[in-house]
Amino acid sequence: MIQNQQRKPTNWFLLLLIGLIAFIRNSPEPIDRETNSSEHKVEISVLKIPAVLVKGGTFQMGAIDESCSDDTRPAHSVMLTDFYISATEVTIGQYKSYCRQTGKAMPEQEAGTDNSYPIAFITWYEADEFCKWVGGWLPSEAQWEYAARGGGMNIKYPHGNTLDHSLANYSGTGKTDKWKRVAPVAKFSANHLGLYDMAGNLYEWCQDYYRSDYYQSSGKINPIGPATGMFKTIRGGSWYHGEEAARTTSRYRYMPVARLSFVGFRVVWEPEKAPLAQ
Repeated sequence: MIQNQQRKPTNWFLLLLIGLIAFIRNSPEPIDRETNSSEHKVEISVLKIPAVLVKGGTFQMGAIDESCSDDTRPAHSVMLTDFYISATEVTIGQYKSYCRQTGKAMPEQEAGTDNSYPIAFITWYEADEFCKWVGGWLPSEAQWEYAARGGGMNIKYPHGNTLDHSLANYSGTGKTDKWKRVAPVAKFSANHLGLYDMAGNLYEWCQDYYRSDYYQSSGKINPIGPATGMFKTIRGGSWYHGEEAARTTSRYRYMPVARLSFVGFRVVWEPEKAPLAQ
């Protein structure tokens, strides 16, 4: 009996040790929390667009899970240099100000929306023109995915490996998500980099042309997608789409002339050239 009592603590210790090892192996990759510090948050252009500095690095872009669609595989190594990215999707208020200063036409928006909502019904070309006017460009797919994954962490969604209506506005409602359609920006918590609505609310235009087999020949350093194509890539899911579309690796596409109630955009800038607001 005495010998059995002495063995039990050892067995419990081994079980705890095995559990701890399994937890560490299955946890998301660590990130540099310095990226979240206030010194990396700025305002850019005359519109004072809130933006976050994303420190570059190398990550495995794409999905490892074979249940994911073929266009998200194979996972492949990509290296990115530093970039700024807008903390939210471009808002109606920001786009209105742009239209006033440039004479551009303001597209009609959803009934009941105001300046705090993200701009929708924007073609890729219009989004591209806005980005250039504020000194930036649309994010590449690689930049978008790296930012959504909190600096390249191995996570399925911008907040981790699960998603529910306390974290994002996607198909249906519940918990924090009281919106049947589009929601104002930043109504859900930010991801690890301080970026809002990287999952759901509106899909976001990327600068890349879409090709389903592009990952088989993707560039390795700051890739910008195929040279030509019929469609432009969109990322992040929307209020209309389900959990699968909101995955950090999920890809979809539309013709660049499309105006859709569930597609908007955000901006990236080269740090050395970003027109920081005074």
